[in-house]
Parts: sequence; structure tokens; C-alpha cells
Amino acid sequence: MPDMRYSRAYETYQTYDFYMQRDFDTMTARLPEENTIPRGYIPNDSSVKKDESMLRSFLMKNEYHGRNQDSIYTKKYEEAGMILKNPYAHSEGAIEEGKGLYTIYCKVCHGEKGEGNGQIVELPDGSDGPYGARPPAYKTRLPELTDGKIFFTISYGKGNMGGYGPMLTPTERWKVVTYIKDLAGVTGAPAVAADSMKPAAGAPVAMNGGK
Repeated sequence: MPDMRYSRAYETYQTYDFYMQRDFDTMTARLPEENTIPRGYIPNDSSVKKDESMLRSFLMKNEYHGRNQDSIYTKKYEEAGMILKNPYAHSEGAIEEGKGLYTIYCKVCHGEKGEGNGQIVELPDGSDGPYGARPPAYKTRLPELTDGKIFFTISYGKGNMGGYGPMLTPTERWKVVTYIKDLAGVTGAPAVAADSMKPAAGAPVAMNGGK
């Protein structure tokens, strides 16, 4: 049984002529189909699965591609602000986990207390660091933002800030949102947009280009 000894399985980076018929890319390691969601990507929580405002953030994988200040970005940023809701708001566990993630990914720019004076922005002697764009202090900026806008900014970046979607899962991003709001003491910040700005009950919500 030669097939048992010499497997016909393809190596990850081997070429395979079959794919030449489809897109002229013969690599056996294929990208997943657009908008597919990995197993385990959505929390196994019925309260999240039944609430579209919470569920959307786990379905907006690869929601936006392009420069983070163009018109499409602005549209989706506003949509996120109206639609998305934090499933981990007011959770002590989320705050603690969010603090750990913030320390790893955010503190370097935003500073320990969210004052925009991280170590690459401001040196210990008070002089300017190598990164010249000082982020706004959370206490003055976050009260103006819904949780959805903060989540979208962490996911895709804004201005000089890059996106952290590839590094942080949606759950981790929400925990960072929870932590930085607690850090800044902005419990009165709008969690979601006013009801008058939300889609009507039962109306379709287009967060993926209408697809």
C-alpha cells in the first residue's frame, strides 16, 4: 500500500496546479473565504448571541480595509458608534483583564493613567519622546465617545494610531474599552448612541458594506 507509506497530503507552502484554474495562485496554504468566522470566535454566551448590538462586534472581522481617515472609515466609525454595545461593561473581571492588556499594548503611548504621556511620547525628564503625536487624555476624550466608537478605533486605528485588530480578539478589545473607561473615571460616557439614532427594531443592520 504505497499510499499509506507515502502520503498524498500537500505541504503548507507547496504549489498545487489545481488552483491555477481559479486564481493563478498555486500555493496550497489558502486564505479563508471572505467574512468567515473561526470556530470559537463568538463567545458561547446566549446573552451575546441574542443581542445584535453585542453580536455585531464579533462578526465585523475584516470590516474595513484602507486608510483610517477616509470617507468609508468615517461612515463605519459612526455606524459602530450607533450599533455596537459592550458585552463586558461594568465587569470587575473585565477591568482587571483589560488592565493587563492595556499595559502590554497601550501604555507605551497613552501612559499609565491614560494621560497621553507614555514612554515613547514623553521621556522621564519631561522632554518629548521619539513619537511626536501625543494622544488626548482619556478624561477629556472618552466622555464624548460611545463604546462602539472606542472599539472601532482599537480595531482599525484612528489618525496616527494603528489598529490592534490583528493582535487583540474582539473580547480582549472590549475588555480594554471597559478598563480605559474605568481608568479615566468616565462612567457617564455613552455606552451606545441615543435610541433615536439606532436602527428600528427588526430593521437589517449593515455593518459589512450591506452584505
